[in-house]
Amino acid sequence: MNKIKLSRLSTLVGYFGLLIFIPVWHILVIPLDAKFMSITLLVQIGPLMFPLRGILHGRVYTHAWTMYLALFYFVIGVWYAGDESTRNFGVVFSLLSILFFIGTMLYTRYQGMANNVQNLAKSDTED
Repeated sequence: MNKIKLSRLSTLVGYFGLLIFIPVWHILVIPLDAKFMSITLLVQIGPLMFPLRGILHGRVYTHAWTMYLALFYFVIGVWYAGDESTRNFGVVFSLLSILFFIGTMLYTRYQGMANNVQNLAKSDTED
């Protein structure tokens, strides 16, 4: 498997892992109080909706700015891991966000380099 596909796989596993893990934890594993459920899910899942289309289409620009979003989720994961009652949730949350971050970072690098080489080759043939 080449570097681009591996980094894309890492991005998708981290992204969809967070997208699935957050509601499953809050709804099934340790249910939140009903009055906090909607706002918690909105705050934690809402930001993941913004890059969905670009992530699915493999857009380099979307992967580049989504790195910052992954860092946001890492901070939340560390915050949850600091409390004994939510430690397991925080550790998994942090690991998924790290996987997401590394995937976006490497995909941006490798796909960006591949696009540059392709554009360079294209411009050489046009001259």
